[in-house]
Amino acid sequence: MTLAVELSPQTFARLQSHAVPLVDSIETVIGRLIDFYEGKDGAPARSTGDGAGGQVRQFNPLSPPSLTHTKVLAVEFAGRSLDHGQINWNGLLNAAVKIAKSKSNTVAELKQLVIIPYVEGQKTDEGYRHLTDLKLSVQGQDANGAWKAACYIAQKLSLSLTVRFVWREKDGAAFPGVTGQFTIEGQ
Repeated sequence: MTLAVELSPQTFARLQSHAVPLVDSIETVIGRLIDFYEGKDGAPARSTGDGAGGQVRQFNPLSPPSLTHTKVLAVEFAGRSLDHGQINWNGLLNAAVKIAKSKSNTVAELKQLVIIPYVEGQKTDEGYRHLTDLKLSVQGQDANGAWKAACYIAQKLSLSLTVRFVWREKDGAAFPGVTGQFTIEGQ
């Protein structure tokens, strides 16, 4: 659930002064301020035991930071964990397409759920991967595209989806060394 909050221009300017340009959103700045406050206050910071200092930062799944240079650590989609060999962004995408196909009664329904390029049958050029059990070929995506497509399917089908990931220590990573998590609540 996303909430809308009104901020005065003064408060917004104060938040901006703590933001990393072109990296932070208002939510990440507020989260960092809350983490700092809880650390000073002695209140326990929310932690799930991974990442730097045991912290896993929750990010808004509908407004994600850049996922370039991330590694997927764990995925639970519709109550099921992905197999070890599928724990990566395109593995998540494949699982999402598989669920979308199983929930679609028509080709038109599938086209409304799957927002990435795909074709029926086998196609292995132009970045397509054949998903034999689905009799479909989907075009591979970078981390950002795979997340966007999987998130869309989870939302449209009201399915739960939790993905934990870590940014590698590389130039261009949005949050080097930080472990993050997206959570979409299903019904």
